[in-house]
Amino acid sequence: MWCCDTGFIEFENNCYFQKDIQFLQALINNSQYNKNSPSSDLNPIELGWQIWENGRLVEFCSSPSTNTECRMEYVLSGLIPNEIGNLTQLRKLSLESNKYIGVIPREIGALKNITDLTLSSNQLSGNIPSEIGKLESLEHLALNSNTLSGYLPPEIENLKNLKWVYLASNFFTGEIPSSFGEMDGITYLNLSNNQFDGVIPSTLGKLSKLQYLNLSQNKLTGQIPPELGNLHLYRLNLEFNQLSGIIPSELGNLINLVNLDLESNQLSGIIPASLGNMSKLIELDLHNNQLSGPLPATVNGWLALEKLNVTNNQLGGDLPIELGELTNLKSFNISFNNFDGSIPEKLLQIKGLEVLYIHANQLSGQISDDFCDEEKSKKILIYGNSFCPPYPECIKYIGKQTCEN
Repeated sequence: MWCCDTGFIEFENNCYFQKDIQFLQALINNSQYNKNSPSSDLNPIELGWQIWENGRLVEFCSSPSTNTECRMEYVLSGLIPNEIGNLTQLRKLSLESNKYIGVIPREIGALKNITDLTLSSNQLSGNIPSEIGKLESLEHLALNSNTLSGYLPPEIENLKNLKWVYLASNFFTGEIPSSFGEMDGITYLNLSNNQFDGVIPSTLGKLSKLQYLNLSQNKLTGQIPPELGNLHLYRLNLEFNQLSGIIPSELGNLINLVNLDLESNQLSGIIPASLGNMSKLIELDLHNNQLSGPLPATVNGWLALEKLNVTNNQLGGDLPIELGELTNLKSFNISFNNFDGSIPEKLLQIKGLEVLYIHANQLSGQISDDFCDEEKSKKILIYGNSFCPPYPECIKYIGKQTCEN
């Protein structure tokens, strides 16, 4: 007869810690009112994707939306059981894309060995419990796409081993904790689409390993900290906030940046010439601000640039001829500014250029046929300028032009 140690129970000639099994059974029981729930007679050790070591559950994943080994045909729902606190040997837990409601149980603070906690894309509400600060081994925290709210608990500063923080698309409020700047292992920080206010902590500039920073769609105010130029980012997104002041020239030090999104703020001043150092930049979006002055001649440093959008600012002056050196450019939008002079001929000759929005400026001269391509559909808007005929046939709408010969 098979015999297990005290506290363990036998399934198919293996011993499992009884309290770990009770957690899995609670997941099944709590989901019974969901039409896509797992069967009530399902063996708990068959639920989701599990790894056991010495009879203890160390990894558990159940997600109906992923294409990994976690992929399940059913949806878990209800409350996350308090029995979660019994999983003291658990290292990884993912309950992503289910239909969990209610709060994150305080008992989660007992998971002292956990390194990866993913509760994304559920319907969880309430605050992040302060007990999360006890998870000092945590490296990956993903709570995005829920309805969580309130301030981030100050105890989060205890999570010194964090590398990946994904809290986007919730209703968090208050200031972004400056203590994030002490978590020097973070490579990914996404707090977008919340209601954070106050200034961007300058301490974030200390995160030497940070590669991705997204603070977009919040209520952040003040200036962009020049300390962000100390980072090694490939993506910086601060769009849809209430940021003011200038674009710091120090951002030009971000030579590995691929995407820079600063749109829909209240930024003013010039576009720093130092941004031309970003030779890997693919997308630059500065539209809906109050920027002034010309496009810097250093645009020819953007050798990889595919999309440039500076619409709806107060930019002006001649377009730099260096724009013609951006041979990878696909979309060029400078509409609703005060640019004057002619369009650089080489800009129109860029083969891959598909979108040319230059309307509502003070541009003049003629537009050559070089932009037109019988094999490719082009999008071009030129109205509200001073271009003179003849106009290329591919421009379907000329609009009002105040041509002065």
